[in-house]
Amino acid sequence: MRSNIPRRLEQLEQKAHIHAPQPLIFVTFVSPGKPCLSNRAECDDEVWERMPRETEEDFKRRVLQKLRRHEDSPTIVIFFPESAATV
Repeated sequence: MRSNIPRRLEQLEQKAHIHAPQPLIFVTFVSPGKPCLSNRAECDDEVWERMPRETEEDFKRRVLQKLRRHEDSPTIVIFFPESAATV
């Protein structure tokens, strides 16, 4: 009987459209002693390029606004360092 409770609770939550928000994970690279700025971000098939004169924070904010998040798993966005994007 007790093993039935989690399954029943999940069914009730689905019917009530109660979903726990899935986490959003930003992966950025760091370098000792100097900042590591990003000029490209990727998530699944989506790619964003940082615009000229756009700050790092504005770039991350723009990516967050245009991002299509996953409903059933965490959404992972990778911000590539400037040097890695030009290679």
